[in-house]
Amino acid sequence: MRRLWELLPDLLSLHRFLPDLTRYRHSEAYEVNGPTTVFVRASHSQVFVRRATARRVQIVFDLRQSFGWQWVTERDDAGVYVVLKRRPIVGTLATACLRLTVPPDAYLVFHLTPGSVCLEDVEGRLAVAPPTASPDLLLTPGERETG
Repeated sequence: MRRLWELLPDLLSLHRFLPDLTRYRHSEAYEVNGPTTVFVRASHSQVFVRRATARRVQIVFDLRQSFGWQWVTERDDAGVYVVLKRRPIVGTLATACLRLTVPPDAYLVFHLTPGSVCLEDVEGRLAVAPPTASPDLLLTPGERETG
């Protein structure tokens, strides 16, 4: 039986290799016409949002311990929907980063349990309702003030 110090180089190389083995990166894009809604429901995730002039919604998943995740994306006339959920038990250590590129007139809705959102390159007014506010108080894109 080899001594621990003899096994150390092998263990260190395995430690560096395993995160890449369990990492999964996936990308999807949906062409949209006119104002659209992007709804994201995710748990234990970081969400980065960038607005671009292209008329499409691009979604990039970067999942660590990918076996611990379930996800689905769909599109209909009203918008694009992204659901990212950790599996029970095997998903306990799983983390995710979700990058969205959306058109400038996209209406964004996030339901995170828990998670964080980073809005990149924000210019202008940004209003965030308190968590206790009713979702009915939110304005739709057509009802926003122009000013």
